[in-house]
Amino acid sequence: MIDKSCVKCEKPSNSFCTNCKLVHYCSRECQKADWKTHKTQCRPFEIKKDEKFGRYLKANRDVEADTIVVSEPPCIIGPKWNNEDEDPSSFTFFCVGCFEALKDLRTKCPNCLWPCCSEECIGLISEELHAIECAFLKAGRGPANKTSIKSVKEYFRQDALLALKILILQRRNPKKFKSLMEMEDNAENRLLTLNFKEAEDRINYLEDNFLKPLKKAEDKSNQVVLPIKDKKILHKIFGIIETNAMYINLANGNEICGLYPIGCLLEHSCLPNCSYSFDMKNGFKINVKAAREIKADEHLTTTYSHILWSTQLRQQHLKDAKYFTCSCERCKDPTELGTHFSTLRCLGSDESPCNGYQLPTNPISPNAEWACNKCPMRIKSDQVSFLTARMNDEIEKVFASSPTCEVLEELIEKLSQFLHPTHYHMFTLKHALLQLYGKHKDCPIESLSEEVLLKKLNLCNELLQIVQTLDPYAIRIPIYIGILYFEKHVALKEMIKRNNNCANIEDARKCLEEAERILKNETDTEQGKQLIQRVADALLNI
Repeated sequence: MIDKSCVKCEKPSNSFCTNCKLVHYCSRECQKADWKTHKTQCRPFEIKKDEKFGRYLKANRDVEADTIVVSEPPCIIGPKWNNEDEDPSSFTFFCVGCFEALKDLRTKCPNCLWPCCSEECIGLISEELHAIECAFLKAGRGPANKTSIKSVKEYFRQDALLALKILILQRRNPKKFKSLMEMEDNAENRLLTLNFKEAEDRINYLEDNFLKPLKKAEDKSNQVVLPIKDKKILHKIFGIIETNAMYINLANGNEICGLYPIGCLLEHSCLPNCSYSFDMKNGFKINVKAAREIKADEHLTTTYSHILWSTQLRQQHLKDAKYFTCSCERCKDPTELGTHFSTLRCLGSDESPCNGYQLPTNPISPNAEWACNKCPMRIKSDQVSFLTARMNDEIEKVFASSPTCEVLEELIEKLSQFLHPTHYHMFTLKHALLQLYGKHKDCPIESLSEEVLLKKLNLCNELLQIVQTLDPYAIRIPIYIGILYFEKHVALKEMIKRNNNCANIEDARKCLEEAERILKNETDTEQGKQLIQRVADALLNI
């Protein structure tokens, strides 16, 4: 039944704007003619598709910085689908209703008997949370041995729950299920990967504990509950999760995953133009914001990797997890936009030491050699990987021991023989060291010499210059940047105090104001909240 009118010519119409689906047009011609009027209402992007990018988002007009370009609730949320970051010797479990970390497993959902934080947990009855899978989990067999930690851990597999939730959507919400099945699954690329093998393990778990019993019940009752539940569809679901799931940091420090049909179309770039955050109080809605002015026809981008990794690490991660090579401006530049975030010192030969630097001849090629900018010396890419990995192991070992300023200084001095001063390993160590200056019990701020105080200030300035190049709009590492501005203010304030000179007071205030601006959206994590409060307190006391 046609009960709407075209907003341009007022003819009867049952068709929407092809982009935003908000207003009615009777034809493409009317929509095109009305664009100047409608574009301020219309969503600022179009969904496009081509062979190279697949489906992606393109700005359909100029977009001002801080404009929300996408605001979308998740199709589904659930526990992390992988546990690669977890200690295999530990046993961490989260409430099946609200994902709160559990101290023990004594409290259970009254219906399915999976561990929860409280029988009154609102997540247990939420149609968007545990209610989706509760009846299916209830049909499970339970741990083989309820007194064995190993058996309990093997049964309560939260890494498989998100896939089960999606499978169940074909019954509970076919429209959402269809939307999810349209997402990229990288089927061919996954076949010989570790992800595929791990997915096979999770699929076997789901079949043995829930799907085979369900099939028997269906045969007995002659009623089909889930039309599709074979391995093929489950592998597709895990492929969709691996390719598209976005990690959501909860206030308690835990991570969960969400799938967003439009949000997942943000393209990757190591120099993204969009930031995003999750509205925890509004159903985990994702809000994607323009981090800078975006011109019409630009692709909307985020980053799938870590901005503070080297090009070699970012490329390897993208290849392993997303099955593509990034060729952005930063990745193609051997110096990483002049930051030298991957650059090594050249050791030359035994006969002729060299003061040059080793840079990749082709950064986006995993097998390209590295060449010195001063001598003929070349090294292989896998040698660079081995060297930096060994250094990373040493750094993690030192951090695990709660190091003093002296320990970090010694390690920086040692690694400086092999690395450029602004290499990403040096960045990590310097970022930690400048925070210890004035904060560690062995070197409070009042005890720092003028030389060390100046060193703290110089380290802040050095690292700020790097992050302003790698993340100029504070999209991905606002906490890192906020700490740098806060610590710079600390150094300036101590200098003012010692010299009884207020010349630097405005610089200190500006540091805090910049930190406050950068951290304004970091209220979802405990670390972000604490840093915001420290900045606010410091502003009151400046």
